Amino acid sequence: MHMRDPWQILRDGGVPLALPVSGTRPGAAELATATRSAITSRPAGRDAEALAAFVFAWHHHWPDSFATELGGDATEIIAWATRHACDDGRYLKLRRIALENLSRVL
Repeated sequence: MHMRDPWQILRDGGVPLALPVSGTRPGAAELATATRSAITSRPAGRDAEALAAFVFAWHHHWPDSFATELGGDATEIIAWATRHACDDGRYLKLRRIALENLSRVL
């Protein structure tokens, strides 16, 4: 089975990216797989900032889901997000958007 593009899955799941939403609502396990894959692709700039905000929103507001789905990778993913949440003003805006979107998925 072919996995959808991880960035599209993340966009559909709430990451505030400049991509159209496909209308497919991913589950938490699919979001975790896409998060790992996206981080492995070494995103930079706005994509990295948006993903970092999403990671923190998920971790802070749905900690059980975050821990369950990301398992042993959770600590490393939080460390990655910490390194990529640079601009406080943009981070807060992106996190608010990610939270609003995640609340519809999780």
